[in-house]
Amino acid sequence: MTGDTAGTVDFDHHDPEFHRERHARWAELRRCPVAHNTSYGGFWVVSGYEEVATVARDAETFSSRHCPIDPTSASTDGDIDYIGIAGIPRGKIPTAGIAEVEGHVHRALRRVLNPYLVPAAIEALRPRMEAAAAWFLDQHIEQGAIDLVLDYANPIPAIFTMELVGLPADNWHHYAELFHGMVAYGRGPELSQAMANVPAMLGELKAEVDDRRTDPRDDLLTAIVQLQLDDDDSGGRHLTDDELVAVLWNLIGGGLDTTTSLTALSLHHLDTHPDLREQLGAQPELLPAATEEFLRYTSVNETLTRTVTQDVELGGQQLRRGDHLMLSWLSANRDPKAFDRPDEVVLDRDVNPHLAFGVGPHRCIGLHMARTLFQVMVAEVLARIPDYRVDHAATRFYHGNPELAGVVQMPATFTPGPRTGPKERPF
Repeated sequence: MTGDTAGTVDFDHHDPEFHRERHARWAELRRCPVAHNTSYGGFWVVSGYEEVATVARDAETFSSRHCPIDPTSASTDGDIDYIGIAGIPRGKIPTAGIAEVEGHVHRALRRVLNPYLVPAAIEALRPRMEAAAAWFLDQHIEQGAIDLVLDYANPIPAIFTMELVGLPADNWHHYAELFHGMVAYGRGPELSQAMANVPAMLGELKAEVDDRRTDPRDDLLTAIVQLQLDDDDSGGRHLTDDELVAVLWNLIGGGLDTTTSLTALSLHHLDTHPDLREQLGAQPELLPAATEEFLRYTSVNETLTRTVTQDVELGGQQLRRGDHLMLSWLSANRDPKAFDRPDEVVLDRDVNPHLAFGVGPHRCIGLHMARTLFQVMVAEVLARIPDYRVDHAATRFYHGNPELAGVVQMPATFTPGPRTGPKERPF
């Protein structure tokens, strides 16, 4: 990576070496919190806490929209290539139908989703979450060995995501394998294999949409299918098939991966910092504050991209309409200007204005579910297998993905114990 005082840098965020050293690299970049990267045709890199928060709060100037240039379009913004949120270069992935829309469509979707994801609705699910966590641990508790990702942190969020949407929970493996495969590898045959299955998955989601049209049910998927967009821009219409599939893609992908990764990375950190594990086990009342701290420290959603819709100054730099930028939640959440001891996990951190869920109109709508699932899963582990020991030689982390962090597999051993959960599968 090279750079100069004028705010120009040259680095490849997809380079495995950059990925391995990214915490140190982002610390260097924060010396110029808004810089122009000459790689990939040129884009702005936003790494400081205040600058990242400014971008996230201003959705009109820094758009999340994904809408490639349409030469036939007569709209006033048809000359802008809206790249959405999913990286530079974007790659061949579907549109994220909630995170990559703006305006009245975005607001309408959030209104439909909110009743399913408000704190009261999620808190009502806590007993079933606790039962599921106990049941999955019970499947391995007598053997004294478990993969904390594949056998635990992976299935539980997947099941509740599927149920939230209105899809069969028994089919969670099918969806999880594809979505984890897409984000766990930055490149190579494993990523190519996962991407090859995307068209079939999109077809399956389209079939689910068709099913709700002919056979409405009391579920979120039906509510989205029946959503009426009614304002001057839309003229009153339902979402198209492509829009509905994109919404489902966003909901399932977001629910399946991020909470799994947060939980796995946090359990790994507690394994390598036994003092913190002992502290959290002895003081479970710290878990809510620890949740926010692990959200900040892990910053599972590491980067996202935006498109500049009008000329604007940011961090002393002049950005132009149509420019692309990449903002780093990971860097912002380690900014010493915003956090004391930013590279440490402080379980009882009093003030923690982290940006792990984003901020502004596109703040993660599933944040209450993520927090609750995380707390349930971590509490169950600390209560029932407090002496778990991770097999570090066999642990595999996500490799080379500049947008998402996580763990592919994490075998662990512990002192065997008795089953204490429900005898029948609670899902």
